[in-house]
Amino acid sequence: MYKRRIRGWSQHTDFMALDSLCAFVSLLIAFLLIESKAALSTRPFWGIVLQTLLVNLFVMIVLDTYHSVLHHSAWDEMGRLLSQAGYLVLILLLFQLLNPTTEFDLSRILLIALPLYILTCFTMRQTYKGFLKKKHHILNRHSLLIALEPSQIPTVIPQILRSNYGVYRFTGIVLMGDEPSEEQARQALRALRNQYPEVETIPIVATGETLEQYLTNNWVDEVYLDVPPRADMPVELINSLMRMGITIHTALTNLDDIESRHKNVEWICGHLTITTSLGYITGRDLFLKRLMDIAGGLVGSLLTLILIPPLGLAIFLSDPGPIFFKQTRIGENGKKFQIYKFRSMYMDAEKRKKQLAEQTGQEDQLMFKMEHDPRIIGQKEISEGKWKKGIGGWIRDLSLDEFPQFFNVLKGDMSLVGTRPPTVDEWERYEPFHRARMSTRPGITGLWQVSGRSKIRDFDTVVRMDREYIENWSLRQDVQILFKTVWVVLSRKGAM
Repeated sequence: MYKRRIRGWSQHTDFMALDSLCAFVSLLIAFLLIESKAALSTRPFWGIVLQTLLVNLFVMIVLDTYHSVLHHSAWDEMGRLLSQAGYLVLILLLFQLLNPTTEFDLSRILLIALPLYILTCFTMRQTYKGFLKKKHHILNRHSLLIALEPSQIPTVIPQILRSNYGVYRFTGIVLMGDEPSEEQARQALRALRNQYPEVETIPIVATGETLEQYLTNNWVDEVYLDVPPRADMPVELINSLMRMGITIHTALTNLDDIESRHKNVEWICGHLTITTSLGYITGRDLFLKRLMDIAGGLVGSLLTLILIPPLGLAIFLSDPGPIFFKQTRIGENGKKFQIYKFRSMYMDAEKRKKQLAEQTGQEDQLMFKMEHDPRIIGQKEISEGKWKKGIGGWIRDLSLDEFPQFFNVLKGDMSLVGTRPPTVDEWERYEPFHRARMSTRPGITGLWQVSGRSKIRDFDTVVRMDREYIENWSLRQDVQILFKTVWVVLSRKGAM
């Protein structure tokens, strides 16, 4: 029976346990150097230890620190460790700020514990990875037979060897296709020997016609069957191997031409399907992203309530009318919703937009941007080329107008990080490939906003960056974008 390999962070509990041990030892040494030995028996010490271990575990899961851990180079491993340690210290100091304790100086303790943790954890990871690779190489727990056509050897074999990492022992090669040429296969293997010396140990053992007989007399755990483009699926052979109890992995290489990087096998309405999508998110990541949205939405909504009296009064005195701006926008996959903002433009801004677009030659543009927009409250030209900035300009510069969107985040219409939602008229003029940017829930901030804000005028560039965000989505990237957003807003980079 085939035991499916665990995927996700739960397959790395061994690394996470050792990581937690390194964190505990580092804290213990730091306390012994700074505090007295008696401090180790106090409740505050164990409280800090428990808090540190739980936060570290949370950071490891959110950042997915150990994803493909055996593939990491030493530099990549150090980068991931420094990122993890940075978030750990930041959260711990934030907790200390919110709930200060007088028993211990946490900042002094972390000053010693942090370098110790980085050193011990990095050494642990490298040593343990070496042990696992050596263990896999020695035990070779799974014997794998590779079945493919001779013409596929130059491309398929190197990819398999590069991605193996000692998990499989290759029993041999089976030549598929009509009257496969064994000589052609041997020439292809000889050409790979300089770069991949291990091909010397992989013999050609059978053809598609003699495969059943070979498996009857030889031990093989699993068979990797690569079906080339435009070739028929060998259904009878697969069924025959299944009846023998052999596990078969079928690679559908004719799907390689599909642009999507994300392909998954699923049962849909009783049929086995290959699901392709621009982006991919697991149930765990979806839960954590929504959890982060709710936490950020609550904090942001509280700040919005605090901003209402001073901003509302300033807006009303500058241009009497509603202090909030409400507009229909396009959300995930074309769903319409009402977006909320602090009003930073005059009441007739939407009516004047068409006229200004014609004046600036943007009537055919899919994204309207204008420097020194006269629709902004208080914005006016005092002399040729010199403009006075009013309350509306300051609100937009500091992105204060975006704060009511935290209510949209709580409602589920938006996320903290995503793609900016277009207006209905912009959406209706989208080309098919433009719509890819709305295949995810829109966000208050996003990749292109932190990469230039209003300096990016070319809409195709915006689409490219939004698509890049969706294709490479991760919780770590969302967290990085949130921190960059704070820096961009405070430095007012790209503000208009």
